[in-house]
Amino acid sequence: MPQTETAPPKGSNEVKDFYDLHGWKLGKSGDRTLDLELFGNWEVGEIRQQAHARRLARIRDAYACLGAGFNLIECGCGGNPALFLTDLCSKYTGVDFSVTGLNGTSQKLASMGSNATFVAADLCCMPFKDAQFDAAYSAHALYHIPSPEAQGRAFDEVMRVVRPGGVAVFVMANPRPLLFPGRLAKRLIADTPLLGPLVDKLRPKPPLPYNPMTLGWMRSRLQRFGEVDIISYAMASIWFDHHISELKAYGRALWRSVAWLEQNHPKAAAYLGNFVTIRVVRR
Repeated sequence: MPQTETAPPKGSNEVKDFYDLHGWKLGKSGDRTLDLELFGNWEVGEIRQQAHARRLARIRDAYACLGAGFNLIECGCGGNPALFLTDLCSKYTGVDFSVTGLNGTSQKLASMGSNATFVAADLCCMPFKDAQFDAAYSAHALYHIPSPEAQGRAFDEVMRVVRPGGVAVFVMANPRPLLFPGRLAKRLIADTPLLGPLVDKLRPKPPLPYNPMTLGWMRSRLQRFGEVDIISYAMASIWFDHHISELKAYGRALWRSVAWLEQNHPKAAAYLGNFVTIRVVRR
């Protein structure tokens, strides 16, 4: 069971309430959480399966310098822990401010026994010692923190708890994907003073706050801690994933193009697509 070691989380109450009340509970399908229904794959074809396997293999490779048996903290694990990394760990610590999510994660990692710990805490202020972990992993979490200042504090906190020579990996959104002009335009408008807040009031309210910072901002924030490498994680947007089927000829061609770019030009694809993997080797 998750253990609470801090005062009530200071993160976004909107995000916390969404996941505690809805996100980590079963959605309309009855077999998937609402989080997966909203943000996960709607269709799992061969091209996407192979691309996803390559993404996870690259993340595993990012920790290769540590060898096996490292002490891992997953920041923002929710109810969907990084099961593909647990065989590399001697110890796993999952951190999230959703107790509902941590309950789900503890069930999924029950086989690790006492080697798995679950802590309800805010990523902006975690109850751990400096350099306590060999490695950190955080996927699709920090860009839901509403303010840039708080996102910066979360980056600082994650890097603080990683030891020198350790590795942190983040899966983040790219707000300015050059191959997706619609999304690019939306973020440029959202980031424009006066115009952004006005448009935000007129559009339907999204289920979660979404405030991805630019790749340049993230690189600058993390370079203080060590060597930073940014490559593509997934080029496709959630809309693309939900609406472009690889079972149709045109969709198959688009998905093959996306997969080819991700595989063969991962650094360029980071700026062209919607999601990136950031690796930081702590100095």
